[in-house]
Amino acid sequence: MLKAIMLQLSMVLLVTGVGLLTGGSSAGMSALLGGLSYSLPSLLFAIRLGRLAHRSAGTAVSYPVEFFVGEAIKVASTIGLLLLCHFFVPGLSWGWFLGGLIVALQAGFFAFLLKH
Repeated sequence: MLKAIMLQLSMVLLVTGVGLLTGGSSAGMSALLGGLSYSLPSLLFAIRLGRLAHRSAGTAVSYPVEFFVGEAIKVASTIGLLLLCHFFVPGLSWGWFLGGLIVALQAGFFAFLLKH
């Protein structure tokens, strides 16, 4: 799962670089913020699931419950980060912001191509 997150982050950095080259610093920062709004909660969720999977058998952990609660927290924190960017970043370029977000969302589909 961490490989998929690293693919997300690398694709977000790629779009950020394209935004910096074509649209300037505002476009690059907007693409970076859009991508990180989804990638950071995903990274924290993957780390949490990794720790739960490696826990000893002596502790009673319901993995499906932890997964769905963690996924709900990930979605809520993504929405919160998107709202924070909207309200606290002046001059946000919405096209690049949404482009970075879409790239981060779609990078998980490409992770299956790099399975080996």
